[in-house]
Amino acid sequence: MQLNVRDLSFTYEGSYTPVFDHVSFSVDTSWHLGLVARNGRGKTTLLRLMQGQYPYKGGIDLPLLPVYFPFEVADAGQLTLFVMQQAAPDTPDWRLIRELNLLQVTEDALYRPFNTLSRGEQTKALLAALFAREDVYPLIDEPTNHLDVHGRELVADYLRRKDGFLLVSHDRAFLNRCIDHVLSLNRSDIWVMQGNYDAWEARLTLQTETEQARNEDLKRDIRRLEASARQAAEWSSNIESRKIGVDPIKSDKCKNWRGYAGAKSAQMMQRSLNALHRQERAVEEKKTLLHNVERVGELKLTTLHHPKEVLVTVREGRVAYDGRTVAENISFEVRQGDRVALTGKNGAGKSSVLRALCGQGGSLTGQVSLASGLTISYVPQETDFLRGDMRAFIQQSGVDETLFKAILRNMDFGRELFDQPIHEMSQGQKKKLLLARSLCTPAHLYVWDEPLNYIDVYSRRQVEELILQSRPTLLLVEHDAVFLEKVCTRPAVSLTRE
Repeated sequence: MQLNVRDLSFTYEGSYTPVFDHVSFSVDTSWHLGLVARNGRGKTTLLRLMQGQYPYKGGIDLPLLPVYFPFEVADAGQLTLFVMQQAAPDTPDWRLIRELNLLQVTEDALYRPFNTLSRGEQTKALLAALFAREDVYPLIDEPTNHLDVHGRELVADYLRRKDGFLLVSHDRAFLNRCIDHVLSLNRSDIWVMQGNYDAWEARLTLQTETEQARNEDLKRDIRRLEASARQAAEWSSNIESRKIGVDPIKSDKCKNWRGYAGAKSAQMMQRSLNALHRQERAVEEKKTLLHNVERVGELKLTTLHHPKEVLVTVREGRVAYDGRTVAENISFEVRQGDRVALTGKNGAGKSSVLRALCGQGGSLTGQVSLASGLTISYVPQETDFLRGDMRAFIQQSGVDETLFKAILRNMDFGRELFDQPIHEMSQGQKKKLLLARSLCTPAHLYVWDEPLNYIDVYSRRQVEELILQSRPTLLLVEHDAVFLEKVCTRPAVSLTRE
């Protein structure tokens, strides 16, 4: 069966910029299809249009019922079984249990309140409900944001064994593990191609290199044409001045000079115009190049040097929630120049450790020591607390407005978003606000809690390059295996319960 999108056009109310403008493509519903694009390019919007949430122009033909993940849970205090039944109506319980077992969630989770499950367990429960249904087309939006590394591998393998779906994710390793086709919303067109994320990236890189080479050739040609046009214009001007400066009374030979000079001047002027026309055509051709090249700017980061070598020390640390120990015997230190990640299963207390070190709460106990005068720049995991407008956010953050906006623009954050209420922004755009704020803040230590959640792959690579160039001292929680492999300077600190 086919999903056919025909001449789709859509613009949000109050906006002048269309999200989709006469877009058409066709995909097979049996494909394991990854949807790849920049933040704000319309990934989630496309999923909503497929569900009929907004009016649009054109057509979307889908023979199956589109079902969106994550399912919105109205009452998280209910038993998990009831939540799953609501997410998969008319589905036998045995199917729910079967899918839950495939995702390695024990059956006792069904009889616990949904809000007592870890974020990873909640994700798996809702995915199990989704795939327990029949005759539906799963629209899976960012399933990895609350999964640890093991959970991502498990879910990727689970999806690979399923029938077709449309998946939005920015985790490169996750995409490589579970998709076989890519739908790419590019700057000026759409690709539908066979392969995984690496295949898509290779194609994009090849096209970028090809177009950049053509662009350089065209620039050289334009410079040549400009020089030719200037020379032709000078010739025409010189001939015209000679024509005017000759006195025909002084010489019979000059009798026909004005006519000859006039013809010559016209000829040279035409040559000049022809050169100019060639230049204009070349410029127009140049405008058609680089149409899919993402304009990735360079990010900046100013680090501070601390007189102490060791900035953070934790010995015999312990994290407990509601009287229940989730991690203990936590011991590590962070020295200047270290880039180290905290790892562990969902609910192991990683975020709690980071919040405690930043003075943001948390339940870390034990021997915790921070170097005196330590300046920390913190990126929290959640974005839901962000409200108000951009100007108020900048003022509250105490950052330089020009630098802040420049960093956002280099992360492909549209200028039109500067005047948009923050609560109306996408999750990826909100996360970029928090990252930009951190990058604007000179610090001895950067503490980032899942900084790449919702962040597109282009921006992930930007942040990688920035870290490798600036070499900040960094303590983070992140589940993007590719990112951690590239930026960390030492083995991760694993939080476990003994």
